[in-house]
Amino acid sequence: MARKASDVMVKALENEGIQYIFGIPGEENLDLLDSLKNSTIKLIVTRHEQAAGFMAATVGRLTGKAGVALSTLGPGATNFATSAAYAQLAGFAMMMITGQKPIRKSKQGSFQIVDIVENMRPITKFTKQIADGELVTSLVREAIRVAEEEKPGAVHLELPEDIAEQVTDAEIFPVHPVRRPIAEAKAIRKAIDMIQAATTPLLLIGAGANRKQTQKMLREFVDELEIPFVTTQMGKGVVTEAHPSYLGCCALSANDYEHVCIQRADLIIMVGHDVVEKPPFIMQHGKTPLVIHVHFYSARVDNVYFPQLEVIGDIANAIWQMKIGMAKQPHWDYSFIRKVKEDLEQHLLVGIDDERFPMMPQRIVSDLRKAVPDDGIVCLDNGMYKIWFARCYKAYEPNTLLLDNALATMGAGLPSAMAAALLYPKKKVVAVCGDGGFMMNSQELETAVRLDLNLTVLVLNDNAYGMIKWKQNAAKFDKFGLDLHNPDFVKYAESYGAKGYRVTTADEFSKLLQQCLHGCEKGVKLIEVPVCYTWANHILDHELPGIISDIMPATKPRISHSLSMATNEVQKPTKEQGERPASPPLQFSLPVQQPEPITETSEAEREVEKPEVNDTVEAEVVQPEPEESDVKIYPMYLANKAVTPNTDLDIIDKYTGKVAARCASAGPCDIDAAVAAAEKALPAMAAMASYERKAVLEKVVTEVKARFEEFAQALCMEAGKPIRDSRGEVQRLIDTFTIAAEESVRIYGEYAPLDISERCKGYQSLVRRFPIGPVSMISPFNFPLNLAAHKIAPALAVGCPFVVKPASRTPIGALMIGEILSRCNLPEGAFSVLPCSRNAADLFVTDERFKLVSFTGSPAIGWDMKARSGKKKVVLELGGNAACVVEDIVPNLETIVERIIHGAFYQSGQSCISVQRVYIREEIYETVKEALIAKAGTLLKGDPKDEKTFIGPLIAESEAKRIETWVKEAVNCGAKVLLGGKREGAFYDATVLENVHPEAEIHKEEAFGPVMELTPYKTFKAAIANVNQSKFGLQAGVFVTDLNKAFYAFEQLEVGGVCINDVPSMRIDSQPYGGVKESGLGREGVRYAMEDMTELRVMILKDVGQLA
Repeated sequence: MARKASDVMVKALENEGIQYIFGIPGEENLDLLDSLKNSTIKLIVTRHEQAAGFMAATVGRLTGKAGVALSTLGPGATNFATSAAYAQLAGFAMMMITGQKPIRKSKQGSFQIVDIVENMRPITKFTKQIADGELVTSLVREAIRVAEEEKPGAVHLELPEDIAEQVTDAEIFPVHPVRRPIAEAKAIRKAIDMIQAATTPLLLIGAGANRKQTQKMLREFVDELEIPFVTTQMGKGVVTEAHPSYLGCCALSANDYEHVCIQRADLIIMVGHDVVEKPPFIMQHGKTPLVIHVHFYSARVDNVYFPQLEVIGDIANAIWQMKIGMAKQPHWDYSFIRKVKEDLEQHLLVGIDDERFPMMPQRIVSDLRKAVPDDGIVCLDNGMYKIWFARCYKAYEPNTLLLDNALATMGAGLPSAMAAALLYPKKKVVAVCGDGGFMMNSQELETAVRLDLNLTVLVLNDNAYGMIKWKQNAAKFDKFGLDLHNPDFVKYAESYGAKGYRVTTADEFSKLLQQCLHGCEKGVKLIEVPVCYTWANHILDHELPGIISDIMPATKPRISHSLSMATNEVQKPTKEQGERPASPPLQFSLPVQQPEPITETSEAEREVEKPEVNDTVEAEVVQPEPEESDVKIYPMYLANKAVTPNTDLDIIDKYTGKVAARCASAGPCDIDAAVAAAEKALPAMAAMASYERKAVLEKVVTEVKARFEEFAQALCMEAGKPIRDSRGEVQRLIDTFTIAAEESVRIYGEYAPLDISERCKGYQSLVRRFPIGPVSMISPFNFPLNLAAHKIAPALAVGCPFVVKPASRTPIGALMIGEILSRCNLPEGAFSVLPCSRNAADLFVTDERFKLVSFTGSPAIGWDMKARSGKKKVVLELGGNAACVVEDIVPNLETIVERIIHGAFYQSGQSCISVQRVYIREEIYETVKEALIAKAGTLLKGDPKDEKTFIGPLIAESEAKRIETWVKEAVNCGAKVLLGGKREGAFYDATVLENVHPEAEIHKEEAFGPVMELTPYKTFKAAIANVNQSKFGLQAGVFVTDLNKAFYAFEQLEVGGVCINDVPSMRIDSQPYGGVKESGLGREGVRYAMEDMTELRVMILKDVGQLA
């Protein structure tokens, strides 16, 4: 079909999957503009072409698909120069389309005409003028192909005005996947030999490794071989920096802790490094370390980079082959490097709590890291702060810290953040700019506001070009020409329709971050942060070089004979290949036409076909299953310190069913060491002043507030708890620690006269509470944050050291609390947080060094623990089948229904005080029943991360199956399902039953799921008797207007708590909380737990206060 060339070009771009075009159209683009108006491609009009180019390049960076930018001829096209170079050097797929005067006939002479094609040639991979409409589709296909293939980069097409309007019947070219070649077998063999022969091999990850399949293969490589790794600035996050093998980022080219590790290594495996990035270290002829270059393309040799071996081909495939072809070597020695890592981690803590103002960059980075979720995206401009972000900001997922270490241009921070916010509207996105870089494209605030982006912009204001001032000072030049006078950034932001804020104290910054990132208000927010680099620069210029020079003499590795032989001799494959002493036999054949078990493919290919495996592959070659992006690794805390002896415990996302995180799992030896450390810490803990204990508790409150959303999202993932309920639990955690902080300075004693008879004349007494000793804490899965807090906070308040075992299914919350406590001023051994299996946890119950066991969980386990606990004190908070009595409609039907439905079904009923039994006076039974059914039917089931979800998954599918079985049993015995009753995987619908037999499991046991039963009653006394006909007695709720009946319920109900005119699910964190019968022993609630964790001691005084 004949169409305008501009129409055909738009269709070709749609065929390539282009979603956005960024730019400023001109007169020469009008045909293309007209063609776009009915396209699925969204045109984003910016305020400057440079910003449009940066946005397009960022699309390429984040998606691997070319981003597209549009401009007119001449001045508009030349404005693309910086962003083209940005994409070209860094390897971001980007396509520029520029206009031009008619090339066949023009009446305007040379007006505005510049040879843009030649202008673009040095800074693009491909540049071409479209000289005929018939060539539009083939040139679009070719340009996109070139832009996206390795190494990605910038391409350019010029569309003249008369060609755009030309009619053509050119056909669209189909997009087909292209598989990359894989590395030669000899190169793989030699790399394996060198790595295994090395004494201290080290992995260095560059930007070229930032590909989905490569990320996965590198993570498996590091997990299996435990080779430590460092990154370049643009390699940050490729493998999670929470990994125990992560050493740090080469933010500088020399004189940092990472360079000590590199100098200690005898072999560096450089994965995805390109010399266009600022050198992570400087190679020297004849000196260690040797280098293996692993990349899609061969190394560009220069004076600082000249590898001894090159493994060229698909990176993911090469890493996979090396992993399965070698084993961890017993002679690898990382003892020195581990010590350097410990020193680095301590060094990076310097300044994170600094209260000086203007703020220190270390504090800014630390506060931002705490506020941004793991998947949040931070986009840096270029300035002095970039060094500190590269050094100190840990990236836990790929593409979550976007910085430019190739062109290193200013002005890209805001546009790149805008592109990220456009692509990922549900993620938290932050632009970090210096005052100089921000002003280069600050006009794009209007674009961001117009697009209604949810974006936070930090302007770090030092009123100067700070990095150049640093260089100027280091070179001993006079201070000149680099100071600025800035506008009022708050008013500037407001003039565009954004919100503007200015930090006035260091402590205010984290609060503003919390408000902007996690508050209810969306849109564009700008925070001006006054910053001072003087102290930070002193560290870089003086302190750090001094530290490194003291360590560096210890880094004198030599090339061993085995490594020298492996480096210089390429072994030929022989029949005896499997018996080579330098490496174990490869697990697969390596014919000339090598199979491709793993190869990095385009996004389109992964969507339309499964990877193929060549028939020549032997049977033991197994195609790895695709996984999601790297999981986060959490350490456990032993005697206050983070340790990661293993990553054995998988933490499952309860909605997806996939491994979302891993953490260390403690063994009996770890637990024994933690108890010993707690026992040793008791005197120091008991001696802490009240204000010191209060300060620790308040620090936890401050930290959790700053990381509020991070805590909530982690809880939502690990427990499957809907995000609204998760945020509620984080707030309760804050409340619990706040109460404990207040109570820590109110531990009162008493005075008592003892002269009660003539025998006791002259006697009096003082009574005080003293810490009971080390406390064993075992917390459950359903409230992993707040129920852990109800044990930890009182222990800190009274000065008891403790060891806590979080639930294996939900350990992250307790580990995050442990992370905060590890930075508090506590005696060594004061606490340990040890996830472990049930089999390993026996010491938590039986060890006599513990003086108290505090357990929350199921009755069967709890009472068994009490039987085995020996002489120690035991506090049990166990299960229940909580009942609610509706005697009167008070204050109104809507409120009663709202409270009962919430109490029964929040957190999918996984609460020991969830409403399970509802007794309703028969005169109002039908009215209340109908209202409850109608309300329960509106509850949304689904992804707990969705703000609208009320019913999330149960903790495991087995629990949903149990509930399904119990409901079927009740139905078989005569019960009626009024609503729900269906299971789907780990989900169980909100279910309402009536006519449930009293011997049915769903009635007499704790359901711990989204099920409630309705029963009418005749008299109030009968209702109270029905509530008491249970082996449990935790809490009960009573809706009643008669005060006499309220007191009757309070006095007669066999429960630990009675909630008048509310449901039993209501718990205030300061109340005494616990049950009777099989529901528990003792009480929680901060002040009451503090009593359990202390012992009374009396001092008897005789004839005190009498003077002769």
